[in-house]
Amino acid sequence: MKRKAVLAATLMFWSLGFAGLGSTVSGSQDIMGKKAPDFELKDVNGNTVSLDDLKGKVVLLDFWAVWCGPCQQSLPFFQSLADKYASKGLEVIGLHVEDRTPPVDEIKLYLEDRKVEYRHLISTWEVDEAFLVYAMPTTYVLDRKGRVQKRHIGYNPATSPERLEKDVLEILGK
Repeated sequence: MKRKAVLAATLMFWSLGFAGLGSTVSGSQDIMGKKAPDFELKDVNGNTVSLDDLKGKVVLLDFWAVWCGPCQQSLPFFQSLADKYASKGLEVIGLHVEDRTPPVDEIKLYLEDRKVEYRHLISTWEVDEAFLVYAMPTTYVLDRKGRVQKRHIGYNPATSPERLEKDVLEILGK
């Protein structure tokens, strides 16, 4: 009997940990459905970009890094979204996370070599934290009022493009 009680208590404690007690993101910190945290960041050309300046557009924010394999796979897809839906009000923005960030010139060359032309910003730790970026790529889709509507973590070339494009079309249609 004692053994069953210990096992039950252990399982309960263990499962509560996985349910979020040990998580760094609480419900009050989640940004889904809320106004996206504003930022002012430099792009790879040295221009300042403010998220607030993009209101009125549907904005896809892709937090990525040059050393992230799934991120590398996602770049051509995000370029195709930018090309396909820019005329409908979609703005695709890449944000290189502040983790082992190479010099800006290297990022710019990396993007040019891959023919990635949508705007890319150099993120900061504060912006990464504000958007709860703990894995890469992390992608958000914001509505025209700047509210966070969709979040995707990771990128699987077999399933992510269809899901992301569906979400973008849904928000463009609102």
